[in-house]
Amino acid sequence: MALTNETAAVDAMLDAAGLSPAPAEREQLLQMYALFKPGVEALYALPEARYEAPALVFQAEPKLTAWGA
Repeated sequence: MALTNETAAVDAMLDAAGLSPAPAEREQLLQMYALFKPGVEALYALPEARYEAPALVFQAEPKLTAWGA
C-alpha cells in the first residue's frame, strides 16, 4: 500500500496510543478511517455551525438564597 496522508494519520494515532496492531487489523483501520473521514470533515463544513454546541448542554446557574433573612 502506498503511503498517503490517511495512512500517516492512522499510523500517528496508533503510535500515540501505543498500539501495534497486526497487519490485517491495521489495514482494516485504514479502511475504516477512509469511511469516517468525510463524515468528520462534514461536521465542520458549515461556517455558521463552527462554534455551536454539538448537543444540548446543561449550564448550571447557581441561585443564592439569603439564610436567616
